[in-house]
Amino acid sequence: MFRPLLRASAAAAIVAVLITGAVLAQKVRSGSFAPDFTAKDVNGKMFKLSSYKGKVIFLNFFATWCPPCREEFPELVKLHEKYQKNSNVLVVSVALERPETVRNLKPFLERNKAKHIVLAGPETDSAARKYEIEYIPTNVLIGKDGKIAGVWGFTGQDDLKKWDAAIKAALEKK
Repeated sequence: MFRPLLRASAAAAIVAVLITGAVLAQKVRSGSFAPDFTAKDVNGKMFKLSSYKGKVIFLNFFATWCPPCREEFPELVKLHEKYQKNSNVLVVSVALERPETVRNLKPFLERNKAKHIVLAGPETDSAARKYEIEYIPTNVLIGKDGKIAGVWGFTGQDDLKKWDAAIKAALEKK
């Protein structure tokens, strides 16, 4: 008498877990909506991702203590320089600093002549969790529709060309 009820409850629990897992797994996949987050930039100004819907956003997760991140960062500066006059493109870096390295962030940005938005502070850890960041650097391209158009790590000098092509394609998409 209890077996059918137990089977139905177990089946419902499995379906719930699968649905929840499917929703969680879609956070950083191309075509899924970009998770919203709020964080402060290095100057203390609040940034809310959803406030920029309708723009193409190149979102970079990095840290100053990460050698590939330090190698990649000048390419991000170039990317920002290329698109800074295009009001439809935004380059945003999310600093994932350790407490002992946070003091290195502003000097690092000054050395690299970074003029794009750089987010820092405890909220950036929450953003990284929402995007399920497993390694850095990780770059996420968000289209004008608020959906993820691409996710990349850093592989070298050709990345700038790849990012540029992806941004152009995202700008052309209606």
